[in-house]
Amino acid sequence: MLKRGFTLIELLVALGLLAIVLLFLFDTFTYQHATYTVVDEVSEAQQNSQAIGRLLERDIRNAGYMVPLQAAACGIDNTNAPDVLFVSDSEAILPADQLPVEYAGKVLGGKTGNDPGSTGSTTVTVDNTVIDGTASYDTDGDGVNDSDFHVGGGAILVDTGNASRGVACGLVTAVDAGANTVTVNFLNILGINAPAGKSLVLVPAHVYQIAAGSNPPRLERSGVLLAKDVEDFQVAWFYDDNTNNVVDAGEQRGISGVNYTANTIDGSKLREIRVNLILRTRTDDPRNPDNTGIGQALENRATNIAAADGKHRRVHTATVRLRNLSL
Repeated sequence: MLKRGFTLIELLVALGLLAIVLLFLFDTFTYQHATYTVVDEVSEAQQNSQAIGRLLERDIRNAGYMVPLQAAACGIDNTNAPDVLFVSDSEAILPADQLPVEYAGKVLGGKTGNDPGSTGSTTVTVDNTVIDGTASYDTDGDGVNDSDFHVGGGAILVDTGNASRGVACGLVTAVDAGANTVTVNFLNILGINAPAGKSLVLVPAHVYQIAAGSNPPRLERSGVLLAKDVEDFQVAWFYDDNTNNVVDAGEQRGISGVNYTANTIDGSKLREIRVNLILRTRTDDPRNPDNTGIGQALENRATNIAAADGKHRRVHTATVRLRNLSL
């Protein structure tokens, strides 16, 4: 019996059909992989926004604990760059039921005579770098906590006898617990020329900021990385200037058309802070790399908004009442 094999034409047709099937399968696999990558990165951005939001909300809610009310919070408001937020470091102060008797019920902070007249680095001498009797940070690396201020953290300066001078804040660059000095790179200064009878207090603070020049942009808390690809951080401030227990029109700052300036307002009348985070995916969407998302202009942000690109974005907004200041 005669046995026949495949003809050359039949083999070519079969190979052509197989190539078409393989090409279809490869395209399907590539698209599914791209979709998985996008979903994974969007989920990561969403989870990061929620985790950062919870930490921010906790710090803002606890701001003002056991320190002068004016020193609860301070910030740098930018219209062409991310904002910077300082909130008093409640973690540096023991819970009320654990405070030594001599500190119970007192307003805490490092008393000082230094009144910086310009922004930039200033070494502030305080009566004690430990404001509650128990140090929270090890500043000299010997394994023993020796200060409530620490490098990478922030500091808030207020004049408790002249609330109209507002609030000053800066980044701590050095601490000498033995000499009771804290070196602060002040980003703003107190308003009004230093009056007679000033009563200055320096308070340790957490500072939230997007690290300058970081690529990808990274949000830090007191110098510690929280998340990468945080594209913008904007803050709005709500006050009760006329003490009627309501935030009226005109008592909002850091919003469109109304900038926030820390050294022109009584910080003890602050009631709420609204924070806005914009997070983006790490890479462009391979399915649409040229036109997926665009930066968001939130609050009073006006310029330097990212143009349409291949990244997806998520916005997290939270308005938090400062429980130590609110009625």
